[in-house]
Amino acid sequence: MDYPYMMSNNKISQIFDKIVSAAKPAKFTVSFLKQLGFTSSNDFAFIPLLKKLGFLTGDGTPLPSYDSLRDTTVSKRVIANQIKELYSQLFAINLEIHKAPEDEIKGAISRVTGKEEKDVQRMYLTFKALCLYADFKAETSKIKAKEVEENTKSDEVPLKKEFKSNEFHYNIQIHLPATTDISVYNAIFKSLKENLLVD
Repeated sequence: MDYPYMMSNNKISQIFDKIVSAAKPAKFTVSFLKQLGFTSSNDFAFIPLLKKLGFLTGDGTPLPSYDSLRDTTVSKRVIANQIKELYSQLFAINLEIHKAPEDEIKGAISRVTGKEEKDVQRMYLTFKALCLYADFKAETSKIKAKEVEENTKSDEVPLKKEFKSNEFHYNIQIHLPATTDISVYNAIFKSLKENLLVD
């Protein structure tokens, strides 16, 4: 298992911010990145990072999720979602791994990837830069709001059912006499049918 990393992690937030104001390219290439003002070869690692996060296809074509990067009302929340997808094994170890201490995150990356310390450090720095830019709090609030809404709906259901009907039900008990004369029973059931039972 490999996680992507950039040598210039300080550029991650800057490039995401530039994407907001730039027109969507037919393909997100090195040439397009240079047009955004990022000309260092270290910056080019942002392209495979976007691919791993699920914003670009293998040839650099923007996916539908790319459009959300250009919408500032949802972009950071969507990035948080994609981080959870890409680093799902880390979040399986700790649901709030993005808040964990450095040593804990590095330990998790090391266990998942099996990489040496130098690579783990690079992966950690990229992961941390992504998490600092993303908005996990908004995603958590959205989930909690949804849970409250669902719980409220489920609480309403029994109340509606409770007053659903005004029907009355009667339980009638019949104590039959001890007899071996079958005609006695026939007379009783005939009387019940004629006087109490409704078809």
